[in-house]
Parts: sequence; structure tokens; C-alpha cells
Amino acid sequence: MRNVLFLCCLFATINLVANVRSDTIELHKKGSLGTHIEISLPDVEPTVYYDNDSREITIVGTGFASYYDVEIMSVTTSTVCISTRVDGSYDTIDVSSLPDDNYVITLDPPVNISFEGYFSIY
Repeated sequence: MRNVLFLCCLFATINLVANVRSDTIELHKKGSLGTHIEISLPDVEPTVYYDNDSREITIVGTGFASYYDVEIMSVTTSTVCISTRVDGSYDTIDVSSLPDDNYVITLDPPVNISFEGYFSIY
């Protein structure tokens, strides 16, 4: 029963994302400092948008990271399609060369944490 409910929610979420032309890619923390000591880091989590009309990803930083190393990987093939470094304040990535698929984007600022989110090209 839980699996059916999970799948229904997953498909509903994918459908909502697919029907939005320009949307925020929700990020979550992928890594951590690996220590039990609480260390205060500056807010380096960017806001990331995907515009399906222009096939462009926009990354808006908080100003605390000088850059982000970005990887975009196909969920279907687990192949890294784009690997680049972008400006930590504001930058764009042209993804028009990527085929229709589901992708995971990973952003690594110059601190020991990563952010990842998912988007679809259709």
C-alpha cells in the first residue's frame, strides 16, 4: 500500500514539473562535513531555475560562494552530460544539446557540502 501511494505521489510530482515552463529546481544537501561538531557555514545554497522554453538553467548564488562546480547527469543512463564551473553569484548553463530525459544536477561550492536537484527536459 505504501509503495502504491509513493508511486502515485511521484507521478503526480513529475506531472506537475512537466507542466511548468520555468520552475525552481528544488535542491537538497547531498553531503555533509562528516563531523559531529556543529560548524556554522555561510549560506552557500543557490537558487536554481530551469526554463524549458529556452532550455537554460539559471543559477543565482547567495554571494558567499565564489563558484560552483556543476554536473548534470542523465537519470536514465547515469552518464554525466555536462560538467562545468559557474560563477558563484549568477550564471547560466545552456542545456539545449541534451536530449529529452530526466536529469540530476549537482552543485559543489568551495566548501565541503553538495547540493542536488532533479529536472526534466521534454
